Amino acid sequence: MENAKERTRRNWSADDKIGIIRKHLHKVKLVDTCEENGIHPNMFSNWLRAVLEAGREALAGTDRKGVREKERLIEKYEKELERKNRIIAELTGEIMDLKKESGEI
Repeated sequence: MENAKERTRRNWSADDKIGIIRKHLHKVKLVDTCEENGIHPNMFSNWLRAVLEAGREALAGTDRKGVREKERLIEKYEKELERKNRIIAELTGEIMDLKKESGEI
């Protein structure tokens, strides 16, 4: 491998990273993929971990039951928030009325 001072930092596009990961999935050794593309194995491992995490999230999103449960929970919280906002508005109005009556305003 080249000396660290002689290497230049390269920016890899998402498509490049995916292509390198795909190539690796068809090979036996990680080292071969890294040497062929001139990347450090740790960098490749980070890319692979990110792809697998994103894949997990993408696959988890297909669970309609989980999505429906989340939607119901959001709806419940929105109703609760609306109720609390109404209560705050009523109490604020009462406080303003009391202040007016006492001459503070």
